[in-house]
Amino acid sequence: MQILLINQFYKPDVAATGQFLADLAEALVQKGHTVHVLCSRHAYGGGRRIFPVKEIVNGVSVHRVRATGFGHNSTVGTLIDYLSFYILASWRALLLPKMDVCVSLTTPPFIAVIGLLLRRIKGTRMGLWSMDLYPEVAVAYGVLKKKSHLCRLLELLSRYIYRTSSCIISLGEVMTDRLVEAGALRKKITTVHNWVPGDIVHSSHMPEYPEISTGPDEEIVTLVYSGNLGLGHELQMIVPAISQLNGQAKIRVLFVGNGKAKQALKGLTEDVGLDNIEFRPPAPLCELPNVLAAGDIHLISQKSGTQGLLVPSKIYGVFAAGRPTLFIGPSDCEIARVVSESQAGIVVEPGDIDGLVDAIKKLALEPDLRRAMGRRARQYYEEYFGRDRSVSRIVKTIELIV
Repeated sequence: MQILLINQFYKPDVAATGQFLADLAEALVQKGHTVHVLCSRHAYGGGRRIFPVKEIVNGVSVHRVRATGFGHNSTVGTLIDYLSFYILASWRALLLPKMDVCVSLTTPPFIAVIGLLLRRIKGTRMGLWSMDLYPEVAVAYGVLKKKSHLCRLLELLSRYIYRTSSCIISLGEVMTDRLVEAGALRKKITTVHNWVPGDIVHSSHMPEYPEISTGPDEEIVTLVYSGNLGLGHELQMIVPAISQLNGQAKIRVLFVGNGKAKQALKGLTEDVGLDNIEFRPPAPLCELPNVLAAGDIHLISQKSGTQGLLVPSKIYGVFAAGRPTLFIGPSDCEIARVVSESQAGIVVEPGDIDGLVDAIKKLALEPDLRRAMGRRARQYYEEYFGRDRSVSRIVKTIELIV
């Protein structure tokens, strides 16, 4: 089959969606399909780094459009990047040879409209790989009002995309339920968990990430948050919690990543005068195993109201590395379900500062508990997650479209 995959980012970009898409694209090539990827020439973080306009990577034909690259540090810049990508990617898609199938992700939101365009003009079947649900995510972030005319219009558009798609890939059972509520037919949905891109993370004694090394004081417990410091996370609780713990346990907190919430977190840290909370730039994918291995505890968070609208992908790396999870988020979301079911961490509800303090203290002072949770995390990853298992399910789903 001739297959077109559309997402704003693609490897070697650090964006997780681009890394997942690369694993899928290369698996489709290995099955004998002709695969084209349509993405942006600019990197996720913006800046001056750009990628080739066209190249073949491991058998995948990658087409990059010259969209703007302001990055995700400002709302206006993000919207301009989205708009330029919509226009240029639509034009490039029409110029490509006729595709049998077009599968779109959800970065930028509603990019599946290109699939609708190809379906109408060229008869291409379309599929959707739902990483986030829009416009619901925008409402949860407070960017869009639920009862506004624009929100209602976007709800109609998303419903039409769901009904027109031949298949929909969902990231979890909670997301599947939300998709059905939004108008998708359950029989079209295949639930497939994400994974560690390239399956490069293993539970073993790996060298520490140099910038996280605690030095000679082995009593220091390192709590790591690695990933996007975005609006969809409950991270502001960590600063007052660590402030309360000072003197009760030797804790070091490290945020590895960028995002719109980074400056606010830095400001909170400076306001209370903490010197054991540090910030580092995003680590490239090749450094991910070391970053995960260096954390004694890994922090994952999700904002209330986003249950089923997104699934933080960092959970898969933490479980693959065999590390315990401290999850700050609603108890009825996918991550909370996985952490509780696997007994590989502790779930704390948003706003529960005392509960967070108790959880950090418990994990910091009980190394045997951390190790036991880490073992259960790795076991759960091997039993339920993993690249090969998930990618093969998506490949089969796409092959059944035509």
